[in-house]
Amino acid sequence: MRFKQALIFFILFLFTAVAFSQQATKREWAIFQKGVKEYGKGNLKAAENIFYTLVTKLPESRLTTANTLMLAKIYYREKQYEKSLQLCNQFLKKYPDSDYSDDIQFLIGKNYYRLNRYQSALSTWLFVAGSAKDDRLQKKAMKLARDLMRFRLDEATLREMASDQKSPFARQAILYHLAENDYENGNSGKALMAIEQILNVKGGHKSFYEKASHLQQVLENKASGKVRIAFLLPLTGDNGDIGQAMLRGAKMALSEFNHTTDPMVEIVPYDYQTQLTTALQQFKEIASDPSISAIFGPVENDITAACATLADYEKMPVISPTASDENIRRLSENVVQLNIPLDVLSIKLASYAADSLGLHRYASLAPIDNYFIRFQKYFKEYQQKHGNTFAAEQWYYPEEQDITKHFKALKRVGIKLAFQDSVLQIDSTLSQSSLDSLYRIYHQEQVKRLEEMHTKVDSADIPVTTLDGLLLTIYQSDITMMASQYAYWNLQSTLLGNSDWYDEEQLKK
Repeated sequence: MRFKQALIFFILFLFTAVAFSQQATKREWAIFQKGVKEYGKGNLKAAENIFYTLVTKLPESRLTTANTLMLAKIYYREKQYEKSLQLCNQFLKKYPDSDYSDDIQFLIGKNYYRLNRYQSALSTWLFVAGSAKDDRLQKKAMKLARDLMRFRLDEATLREMASDQKSPFARQAILYHLAENDYENGNSGKALMAIEQILNVKGGHKSFYEKASHLQQVLENKASGKVRIAFLLPLTGDNGDIGQAMLRGAKMALSEFNHTTDPMVEIVPYDYQTQLTTALQQFKEIASDPSISAIFGPVENDITAACATLADYEKMPVISPTASDENIRRLSENVVQLNIPLDVLSIKLASYAADSLGLHRYASLAPIDNYFIRFQKYFKEYQQKHGNTFAAEQWYYPEEQDITKHFKALKRVGIKLAFQDSVLQIDSTLSQSSLDSLYRIYHQEQVKRLEEMHTKVDSADIPVTTLDGLLLTIYQSDITMMASQYAYWNLQSTLLGNSDWYDEEQLKK
């Protein structure tokens, strides 16, 4: 609803800037506003009737061009492409100097595209990209033109069109696409020929001269065996320390590599400042540079996932050193995760515990964190699928300093399981509810007995052997706290964990 209201407001503002200052009658302006509102709500037939009346029944005014543009847009939205195209052509003949001419040309290209007249659509959009007064419309038309050349027109057609183009801009645009395509396909000779043609176009556009010269340098670097890799890292921001450390390490490694090996590798650093939008903007910039062969980074799961969708579209290889989200690799075949994906890591550990160590009954303790929740989910699913059980799950908050109660809860479960196992050896047909009732009676008797004897028993002294495996996935900063508690509570289980346990100095403490 808000979007529709914003759309209506924007259309009214756009046309007001051009037309209302030009003395349209109050009646006509009121009808125009109503038509725009119907268009914004998606009531196309009602909007068509209004703007058709304005164009055909009322005398010409300064709003006539705006009315005509709106009517042509409505025909396009209604998939009446021939009708929209005819009205657009009439507009250009009648109002060649109108401020809406660029918008009409852009719409003509869209109609041609829908009518499968791809060559006409390309010529039209390139005309808009090279001559429109509005920069945003230029960029939009250029993007559509690039996509059209990439997905709808073959090489032979494009080469023929390039030779037929009278516009220097359009000729250069098509030739540059062909040069890029030849470069990507490994045909350097044809790419260089297209580049030479671009540089020889008289009255061409500065940007294409620069792009062609740059691509020429890339081909020369390629001939000398030079490889450029973009390092898309958070060099500042929350994860700046991580990005800086990776960049320093890479530069150190390459200083040795480049002295001993061909081809030479060049690092091109980009700092996305730990910001998603900045990373996406820089990704697009990198993808537009044909000299860059691949991207190293990003480091965060969410930013890597967003870049993975662009990598699939741009066919740009992305190597993430740290991202572990298991869904990233499903987004694009162009993404490589150097860090083992979380699901693979968890299932590998679960498989080792069950198949190699022969563990069947598990308990777990982990921080309440999305990573650890998913890690345990995959681990637990694997065990249950293979007939094993999870007897207890405990969770603690990441900033929690005292985890005694969690270990105590695990200890109680272990002691209860010891009782249940012994009872089931006598009668294996007992239900869980019967076992729970018997344990409550047993526990009450034991407490009463100790009170009568005036004896205190430290439960930490009682070993628990009923939990085969204890999954402790933790933060590295929690090692000291976790290890001491694990030893104190005498849980004689096989300890399973994540890679953050690999800190010998902390374990020695």
